[in-house]
Amino acid sequence: MGDGTGGRYDQATLRKLVETERRRADRVASVARRHETLMETAPESMRPFHRRMAALHRATESRHRAAAELHAGYVDAVKSWAAGDGHAGLPPAFMTAVAEASGIPSLAVTLFTKDESGTAVVVSDTVAARANDLEYLFGEGPSRGTPFQLGVCGERELMSRWPRFGPAARELGVRAVVSARLGLPESPLGSLIAYRPEPEPDAAIARSAKVVADVLTDTALHPGTRLDVEDGLPVHPLFGDSDLRVVVHQATGMVMNTHQCTASDALALIRAHAYSLDESVVEVARMIVDRTTSLN
Repeated sequence: MGDGTGGRYDQATLRKLVETERRRADRVASVARRHETLMETAPESMRPFHRRMAALHRATESRHRAAAELHAGYVDAVKSWAAGDGHAGLPPAFMTAVAEASGIPSLAVTLFTKDESGTAVVVSDTVAARANDLEYLFGEGPSRGTPFQLGVCGERELMSRWPRFGPAARELGVRAVVSARLGLPESPLGSLIAYRPEPEPDAAIARSAKVVADVLTDTALHPGTRLDVEDGLPVHPLFGDSDLRVVVHQATGMVMNTHQCTASDALALIRAHAYSLDESVVEVARMIVDRTTSLN
């Protein structure tokens, strides 16, 4: 599980990942340069082919460099923390470092675990945490349903598409969202959501969110990434601070048994109780499982 300062990767493994991504970027860049040269010297009929290949390799180079820089930012953050006096406070979270590097403060990753027994959520800050919990509370929001490849939702659409989540999110200062799919097109795994304070996010924010989603898909969610035997999540620092909501399913079963109701009705009762207490759904679920509260 790592060395206590690097989440699920130790620092040596993280540095190796950064170096590997940079080497891949350099190799792809050399191929791109070769095609760019051939765009000028090849027969006219072959120049469109070399143009396409150059663009493809430049795009791949950008993804490798972005992956290297995002992970390098996390390595630097952990290194600075470890050099501090007595390691004061908790080690930095991976998503917090990613948010700082990408210039998008409030980010949330939401995806289903391998066996679909629960949902894993990783956030960068308290705004993302509270906004994502509102989605779970109301059963609606940008991270729920089929993930968009890339979606931008301004304030007006936020209110009309999600009539309960939208107004509640606005009270947090969230007036718009950008969503990007995690995973491959044929097998989406979840969503990356950027919660934004401006009514209409600009194109640069959308591009940055897409880059972050691509990086996480290529690294943390790559099919070759080793899975943790305990929770089935990928062994990557992204998941060092994940909120695994299996406890909600446990609480739902207990409420079903107590109230002789369906799973959807039991979850609705839990959500309503959380709303009345101004608590998170996960926290109320833990209280139910620990038998420190009831819905009677």
